[in-house]
Amino acid sequence: MLKNRVGRLVAVAAAATAALTLGTGVANALYVSDYTTAANIRSGPYTSYTSKGLGYPGHGTNDWCWTLGSTVNGYNVWDSNTDRQTGVWGYTHEDYISGAYENQQTKC
Repeated sequence: MLKNRVGRLVAVAAAATAALTLGTGVANALYVSDYTTAANIRSGPYTSYTSKGLGYPGHGTNDWCWTLGSTVNGYNVWDSNTDRQTGVWGYTHEDYISGAYENQQTKC
């Protein structure tokens, strides 16, 4: 039975590696960054959407892709992201994610 479990783990690891190597799915969209200030992580890319939590500097963020939403400070680009410390996923305005303007090139 142990051999079967190990074999399955190896197969899963190989599939994950292949997906990353081939750039399939969102694996190639990941941009690792951080929050610039306490920032809402919302359920959608508009200020009217519910806040699922707050991302803070030092938490780090997995920034998956960008989309258009509410205008904040004259700019309407939001990033789909996951707080690396809390695991909360949602949308945060790019003003509050360091380097997002220059580095997140993948549209959701």
